[in-house]
Amino acid sequence: MCIITEMKKASGVVQYQGYSYRLSSVIEILILGLMCKMTTLTDIHFWANSKAVRPMLKESFNIWSIPCYSHFTVMVGMIDAKELNKIFMEFFAKLVETVAGKTIAIDGKTICSTANMDCFQNPLHVASAFVVENGITIGRLAADAKSNEIPAVRELIRLLNVEGATIVMDALNCQAATAKEILNAGADYVLSVKENQSNLYDDIAEMIDYKQSDLYELKNSPLDTASKIEKGHGRISSWKALVTHEVEWLNERTKFTGMTPNCNHKQRNPLLHILKNINRQRVA
Repeated sequence: MCIITEMKKASGVVQYQGYSYRLSSVIEILILGLMCKMTTLTDIHFWANSKAVRPMLKESFNIWSIPCYSHFTVMVGMIDAKELNKIFMEFFAKLVETVAGKTIAIDGKTICSTANMDCFQNPLHVASAFVVENGITIGRLAADAKSNEIPAVRELIRLLNVEGATIVMDALNCQAATAKEILNAGADYVLSVKENQSNLYDDIAEMIDYKQSDLYELKNSPLDTASKIEKGHGRISSWKALVTHEVEWLNERTKFTGMTPNCNHKQRNPLLHILKNINRQRVA
């Protein structure tokens, strides 16, 4: 399975000076050029037309003709970004084979360099879906600004096949509508809760504090604990988390649905682990 071969799925043919050029061929040339450490369109076009490369493109990739540089750049601008992104997502999904039983971390990153580009009113923000067990990003969508990450994440979930997986997201995406999208896709969710969901955060904090202080709860229904020490970036971080599976009461107090103490992917019942970080120390 080769990503270059997958690019042949891209649609579009352009007629120019009696020749027909496929947009898929332009995409293949771009990817091959980048793999050969070319960094600009000028370098890639010059490389593709070299005596050493042109026979390889004909023999291995069935690319018999290359447009002139000016038309080559025009064709690059004609590439359908959404179609290209779909092809990439389908390809990497095949590499993973199945996400059932695996963890998908969905997170957003701001591309700071786009803040100074005239074509963007705001810095470009990218939402990515990363399969933790495979170390592969299976999907990515761009949004114009940080505030647009939430709908971009929901659209990404709809586009991907996440059935049977557990989706992990940060506090920004701790939204009832996002949780519903995950359930509709046949997946489970683990969401971080912070002060942006003030009522939910206070309810969870109060419940965990009660279970830590009440003698009956401590004896009959103690919290699970997990600890971890991390070292890096010139500091040592000590983490301790408390875990409870008693989440049914949240179904009545919040708009989040489907939370149960037992998780079974075949029954499509999500499991929400409530984690509260109670100790973090940084030592220079």
